[in-house]
Amino acid sequence: MFQRFASLVKAFLNSIMGKMEDPEMMLEQTYQELQSNLIQVRQAVAQAIATEKQLEQQLQKNKDQAATWHNRASMAVQQSNDDLARQALQRKTQYAQAANDLETQLRSQKEATNTLRQRLTELEGEVQKAYTKKQVLIARDKAAQATSKANEILSKTTADGALSVMDKMEQKVLERESKAAAYAELGSDNLDKKFKSFEGQVDIEAELMALKGMGPGPKLIVEKKEPAYVDSADLVDVEDSEK
Repeated sequence: MFQRFASLVKAFLNSIMGKMEDPEMMLEQTYQELQSNLIQVRQAVAQAIATEKQLEQQLQKNKDQAATWHNRASMAVQQSNDDLARQALQRKTQYAQAANDLETQLRSQKEATNTLRQRLTELEGEVQKAYTKKQVLIARDKAAQATSKANEILSKTTADGALSVMDKMEQKVLERESKAAAYAELGSDNLDKKFKSFEGQVDIEAELMALKGMGPGPKLIVEKKEPAYVDSADLVDVEDSEK
């Protein structure tokens, strides 16, 4: 029981190792990893673009606020309210400074976004090349497997392979035919055959000897005739003449 379990575990591990070394599976796995990286880079580019848009919006808002407080400072000056004008100018300065900081950040963000976009384009090209190469390698691997299988079959189709088996089967067929003939012979009346053959040989030998003058020839069929009637007077005349 333990040996059977150990054999099953060993077979399972060998199956896993065989799949791990399978070129098609490894190529598919590698391609899926590239696809996953491509998706992550696309998400990063999308996030970078979104951040860039947000910075642009914030920059525009700060510029608008700076302009608004600049106008308010002008209104305060027109009303001869220098204190209110100073407060408005301070607020304008805050928004202007924020706008300057946002412009610097936006430039950096645009550079990062452009770099990511370029990297995304390169990665998309690499993924496309990887897909093409994967398809080619899988096709080559399948062709190699088919060729290997065909060569394996051809290597077995030799005199020691299929032809040898056919020769053995032919010998078995001959043996079975011989047995069938033997059973047929045993099922017939051999004694009757022997006598018929013997009788035929005797008739031939007898006829041959007759032809050579070494024995009685073939029997002739003599036609039987009725005896003729003879008168007694005729018999006396015959006897007297012989004397």
